[in-house]
Amino acid sequence: MKKRMIEQLNCRLSTINRLIASVDKSLSALPAGNLHIHQIRGNIYYYADYEGYAKNRKTPIYDKKLICSLAQRSYYLKILRAAEAEGKAIELFLKRYPERSFEDVYESLSEQRQSIITPVRLPDKAYIDKWLNTPYVHKPFGEGDPYYVTDRGERVRSKSEQLIANRLLAKGIPYKYECPINVGGKIFHPDFTILRISDRKEIYYEHLGKMGDEEYAHTTILRINKYVMNGIALGEKLFTTMESYTAPLDLRVLDQMIESSFR
Repeated sequence: MKKRMIEQLNCRLSTINRLIASVDKSLSALPAGNLHIHQIRGNIYYYADYEGYAKNRKTPIYDKKLICSLAQRSYYLKILRAAEAEGKAIELFLKRYPERSFEDVYESLSEQRQSIITPVRLPDKAYIDKWLNTPYVHKPFGEGDPYYVTDRGERVRSKSEQLIANRLLAKGIPYKYECPINVGGKIFHPDFTILRISDRKEIYYEHLGKMGDEEYAHTTILRINKYVMNGIALGEKLFTTMESYTAPLDLRVLDQMIESSFR
């Protein structure tokens, strides 16, 4: 969790620094000065105080291009102040953040001490092992169902699911295959239930493998709607990949989902 948080903060800091550089460059192309907007008897008047222009704020500006430029400049300045303040706060946090977090304390103890205490929070590995070893009843296979086996030694229903399971395993993403959940009083078996380590929450991943089949697509829409109407929102707790007869599974999409949403 600590490593992921530090990565996210460094990523945010990089975004802020790029933004500041971009806004500084844009500011250099805009005229100096401040825009003032007043509404008098239902009419809008624009005034400016900037070098080279009369500082009498009662003198309206009619040049629309100048008005827009000064308004944009004011906006950029506010963006800069907010970005610089956030960047400094992140830098200070990263500088002061201790090398050892409270989760590290348990792992730093000897095996003898670990064996006789109850940790306030299980280390990630122990938590993952406990989650993976919690038994559940798999969705049964039919007699004529195809037979595919993953690198973890479990049976799945399609070649695409085999590829997905192997990719999740290779990327270190804890998952359960077709683990039952209650969705609005009905038992669903999402293809993959994933334990997101960064917040220790369960999320669900469905691979929609026959979107070229009209009946399958119709059933899938109803299924996804059922998820969403029961608080399992797409992009938050539910993620999908799709394929059809002419557009096979693109593992690059899965890789992107893993890095952006599954860790």
